[in-house]
Amino acid sequence: MDLLGLAFSFVAIIFLVQRKVHLYLALLIGAVLVGLTSGQGLLRLIQISASALVEPAAIDLMLALGLISLLGAVMQELGLLARMVELLQIVLRSTKLTIMLVPSIIGSLLVTGGAILSAPTVRELGAELELPPERLSAINLLFRHGWYFVYPLMPAFVLITSITGVKISTLIAWQLPLAVAVLVAGYYSYLHKVPDHIPTARRATRRDIYELLKFTSPMWVSLTLTVALDIPLPVALLVGLVLALYLGGVPLDGISRLLYRSLNFPIIASGASIMIFKAVTVQVASLPPLIEQLLRTGLPPQALFIILPLLVGFFSSSNTSAIALTMPLLFPIMVATDLVVFGTVAAYSSSLVGYFASPLHLCQVVTLAHFECKIMPLYREYKWPLVAVLIAMAGISLAM
Repeated sequence: MDLLGLAFSFVAIIFLVQRKVHLYLALLIGAVLVGLTSGQGLLRLIQISASALVEPAAIDLMLALGLISLLGAVMQELGLLARMVELLQIVLRSTKLTIMLVPSIIGSLLVTGGAILSAPTVRELGAELELPPERLSAINLLFRHGWYFVYPLMPAFVLITSITGVKISTLIAWQLPLAVAVLVAGYYSYLHKVPDHIPTARRATRRDIYELLKFTSPMWVSLTLTVALDIPLPVALLVGLVLALYLGGVPLDGISRLLYRSLNFPIIASGASIMIFKAVTVQVASLPPLIEQLLRTGLPPQALFIILPLLVGFFSSSNTSAIALTMPLLFPIMVATDLVVFGTVAAYSSSLVGYFASPLHLCQVVTLAHFECKIMPLYREYKWPLVAVLIAMAGISLAM
């Protein structure tokens, strides 16, 4: 019953979002469904929710989401993003190249929910290319996460190589075709037939490069502070916000009105709802026994290496959780069948696909909210990149 409740809750969340119910409300309804079908009761659900929201990780997440969305909105309203987009196009001399590189560059810094940082720029560029919201959402997400197949700083990447003993260089080499396949398919699906827009014929000067660094400084200063200096993300974002207000020349008496107007409350509420939903699903006691039962079904081990991480990645919206939960069960099978390298590639890549596609994936949540896009049209945009990943995975299987 509790597993059926968990499955039904995901269907309900997608259905409600499709009916334009705010995502945070749909997530709360999903959490109630999971809780009641697993016998937790309303009082227990309230206790779990309250405990989840006072956790330092939840507070940091909500602060970070609020400040990230605030920084993007302030930079957009003050004209900083427009100037940054203009300078990027001058330096790169291609709107299509710019719209691919912005989410790719920001994605390399592994900021939770960081897709919201690139979303305003993608929106600006997409307006010039006349792309619909679901296409812009797919571009913002695919070119951010496509690199994660070969990005060795991903926590799940480090975790799976530690468990299996497969070298990082070996895993990168085998998964490079997956990254190439999904990124190339994304380009041909979303941008190949779109006329490029080159705003100027002149070459970039040193002044242009300096101006680009200046107008992007609220973003890269925030990211540098948290990634290189290990300063808490909310603090780093606050520094970036102050810098943006300074560059925009906002008078002191206008700051409070600008901040209130720019704050995105639904995104903050969505972050809180995700933490509640995850806390409730942890209480579902049938998940670990279900995994053990699947291992005894007689399915080919190759199928298990793909299916289990994919499902756990989808339901947990975390490929790190998927690897941590499934690898202790799958690794002995990999050793017994002499499929350690294949199993490592299959488990990591499938957990990444499941995490990417999950409706609870935070980058997907904030991107959908920013572009005011429904989730099913976005899923349809993933069709050819998914086909490309499947073909690349089949090719890897034959080569091993």
